[in-house]
Amino acid sequence: MKKTWFSKAGWLYRPVYIIRTSIAIVVIIYVVFVYLAVFRNGHSVSDDLYQSFVYPSCTGFWWKWITVKTSE
Repeated sequence: MKKTWFSKAGWLYRPVYIIRTSIAIVVIIYVVFVYLAVFRNGHSVSDDLYQSFVYPSCTGFWWKWITVKTSE
């Protein structure tokens, strides 16, 4: 039995239920805090760019994988 957590809307995936929406909000808040920490603790522009690419891109990869596996 496949559980549908997300529905595809063009290129984006919308959460189907409230609990999935709260998970999406938590992921967005996590990425915002990562950006704030990177820019607060960064020593140079290249350091900021490197760290602001790595963490959100890994988070985005896993988010995309979960949405594709649990969509319609």
